[in-house]
Amino acid sequence: MKQSQTIVKNAVFGIAASVIGGAVYLATILTIAHKASVVEFGEYSFVLAFAMFFQLIADSGLPRMMIREIAKDPANLAPILGASVSLIWLISGGIFLLIAAIVPFLHFGIHVKIATLVMSAAALSTFHAAGYSAVLRAFEDNELNYLGSILHKIALFGLILVTIHLRTGLLGFVCAHLVANLLLWFFYQITVSRLYAHVPMRVDKALWKSLILSALPMGGGVMLRQLALQLDILVLTWMTNLTTVGLFSGPYRISMALRVIPQTLALPLYPLYSRTAHFSPDRFGKIYQQSMKFFAILSIPVAAFFLAWSGPVLRLALGQKFVPALPAMEYLGIGTVPFFLSVLFQYLFAALDEQKRFLFSTCVSSVIRVGLLVILIPRLGFVGPAVAFVCAETFIVGLWIYQLARLGYPPNLGQVFLRPLIAGGAMALVLFVARDASLIWQIGAAVLGGIVYLGALFLLKTFSTEEIGQAREGIAFVSPFIESWSKKLKRDT
Repeated sequence: MKQSQTIVKNAVFGIAASVIGGAVYLATILTIAHKASVVEFGEYSFVLAFAMFFQLIADSGLPRMMIREIAKDPANLAPILGASVSLIWLISGGIFLLIAAIVPFLHFGIHVKIATLVMSAAALSTFHAAGYSAVLRAFEDNELNYLGSILHKIALFGLILVTIHLRTGLLGFVCAHLVANLLLWFFYQITVSRLYAHVPMRVDKALWKSLILSALPMGGGVMLRQLALQLDILVLTWMTNLTTVGLFSGPYRISMALRVIPQTLALPLYPLYSRTAHFSPDRFGKIYQQSMKFFAILSIPVAAFFLAWSGPVLRLALGQKFVPALPAMEYLGIGTVPFFLSVLFQYLFAALDEQKRFLFSTCVSSVIRVGLLVILIPRLGFVGPAVAFVCAETFIVGLWIYQLARLGYPPNLGQVFLRPLIAGGAMALVLFVARDASLIWQIGAAVLGGIVYLGALFLLKTFSTEEIGQAREGIAFVSPFIESWSKKLKRDT
């Protein structure tokens, strides 16, 4: 398959997996919430959050570094994967011992402590699964990665239903997670062994050191980014009251739900970034500009929609009681643009082996974000975190763009933003006109706004001839995809 077809293929499968997997996981959580008591659900939420925290510490960006190294040098899959798997065992074993030392001091009953240990083992098993999943991503066979993810969520849902039927309570829920995660691990391990190579574990201290030194700054930066998404609510809770927190949390959760879109679309670009950054810096710079333009084109209509229709969206999704949160929703809509763009940079810096720059700038941005929250919340209430979100996300993206420019990769911001912003303005005008109309007219306006946006992009000649050709080529991925898998299966048999 051609590179453009591979990217489109992975994006399509990623979006489909996000929709299907997200729906199944939502059904799982809602089922637990409805069938368990409030106390049991609170216990479940705690042990899940506790285990996921330590799983993030264990991960520390290692699978991302594996993807980069394998994508750069696929011929050395066996030594890279063999050493990485043994390193994952060492790290996960150490983290589990740390958890086992902490759990006895938790102020909960013995059944919660046992559940915490089981859930921690379940979470760490996903770290092992991610190690094998990194191979699938490095070879850009993301459809297998997404298939495993969907099957995992279906298995978890089925196991949760069984535990509810058996009335096993909290221990049943965490055992369901453990079994489902082990199945995911085995699925990826068997897939890699059958399609690529059976790789035994090996000790390679030099490679371990290289992977750890590369992974820690990236893992720290990613963890800080995830923490930053929770800072708004944490500081708002500290400085105000729960009513204010509730008003902000409604629109904030809606906007954060959109993050699956850029995350799904950015991941297929990572192997390409890794190869070109290593072998063809000029092409890397061009791909960087193209991906920035694509994410700007993708995010601007989302921002226009939420800016123009914040009121109808709040009333429909959350009810009339959240209408006072309209100003916060509008600012969060504006913040969609830098937020979408920000997802690209963890992969860009990782591909360039510039994780320390990513970590340092993320630290600076987090400090600025906290400062803005402390300053703005007393003056603006629940609107303060929304304004801080826009400012902090814009600042960090600007800082990352500046850093890449210093490394020799200018962004060409006029080419990236000017035409999409004009097209987005035209779309917003259409949406504003129908903001207070009936539902039928609003649906028509949404369709018309999308047509206006696309039409304006083409009238303004936003896309080069080469980009149009790549898009046409990428859309026609189905036949090459089927052909490539036919060859793989014949070779495997």
